[in-house]
Amino acid sequence: MDDALWIRDWLLLNTYFTLQFELAHVYWWDWRFWQTELLPAMMMMAEQLSAVGMQQIMMIGSLLDAQELSQTQRLLQEMHARAHKDYHPSVGMCEFGTRVVSLVASDRRGEMDAYIMAQRSINRMLGNANTLGAGGMHSDMSNRIETFKKHFCDPYDNDNALRRFCPSPGSSSHFNNDVDYGRSVAYPWTITADFGDTALTDAERDVMALGNNLYATDTYVRLKPEALRNIPANGIEGLKQAYLDMRSVVAKQSVAENSFNALMAMKQEGTTGSYNFLVVYLLELGVPFFEINDYLGEHPSYYAQMEILTKKAYQNPNFYTELYDTPANVERKGAAIEAISMIQKFDMLKSYLRTEASLSILLEMSVEQSQKEIEDIIRNIDVSQDKQ
Repeated sequence: MDDALWIRDWLLLNTYFTLQFELAHVYWWDWRFWQTELLPAMMMMAEQLSAVGMQQIMMIGSLLDAQELSQTQRLLQEMHARAHKDYHPSVGMCEFGTRVVSLVASDRRGEMDAYIMAQRSINRMLGNANTLGAGGMHSDMSNRIETFKKHFCDPYDNDNALRRFCPSPGSSSHFNNDVDYGRSVAYPWTITADFGDTALTDAERDVMALGNNLYATDTYVRLKPEALRNIPANGIEGLKQAYLDMRSVVAKQSVAENSFNALMAMKQEGTTGSYNFLVVYLLELGVPFFEINDYLGEHPSYYAQMEILTKKAYQNPNFYTELYDTPANVERKGAAIEAISMIQKFDMLKSYLRTEASLSILLEMSVEQSQKEIEDIIRNIDVSQDKQ
């Protein structure tokens, strides 16, 4: 009996405690503590944490945005500074451009003058109408002697004997210019000569007289028209053969004279495009103003401009001090110097080609005598005996 009561009481107690725990505790935990107290508090905490986190993320984003903006601005400023430095040419760089303003025009004018001088010389040697040599050797000599008496005769030459030959000589500055290559051609930077106009200058007279004395100083006897009449039945007679030989000699002389004409072309007057800049540059080198025209002339020649571009430009100390410049400007100057060097090398190439032509003529003349000897041997062969 007692055991049954104890078991009943135990079951009742366990049932009571279980129900109390399940109902009261679960109710309290789930509905009272969790739903009423803890869950709202955690939701508020999560909301607060989210708000604070978003606020912090916004602050971090602002910092990152500010960092990117600062780096971008710094990069732009560096690029602006580099562009300002690299694209701001120095005065020394601009000087290269101003010195070559009239270089091409002067070169082209010189080429035209060289052609005119070559044509004048050929016309003289062939006796073209209205030239010194039109009347033959005597006419050419007579005109040249008269020019010598008026312009080039130095009365003190030949132990003062030329006083009687030329009692009224010209200016002493032109004495013997017809034979003085150094004073007439080699030393001046610019020769006051322009064969493109009709005015004859003293320098042009000097140059032409010097050319007459250097090349074909003796012209040829002019043949009568009847002697050169084409008669096929007669073949090539002696006078006709001599005339062809004369033309061959004239051709060889023109090759030799071409070097003289090319040098003259480089030193004859150019254009005035770069004159003022070249004057200022020579003043910086210490050349007195009143002596500048003695070097440049009023129309600087191609030779004078190249003399400054390739030589005098690097004798000025300012050129070397201006190399303490931005790397871009130094590279620009290097490119300009390289371009000028290419121009000079091309001038050297043309000089080499003229030398090659002259050497080929010398080679032809050296074998000409051997060729004639072989031709004589061939003519003397008895063809009939050879066949037997």
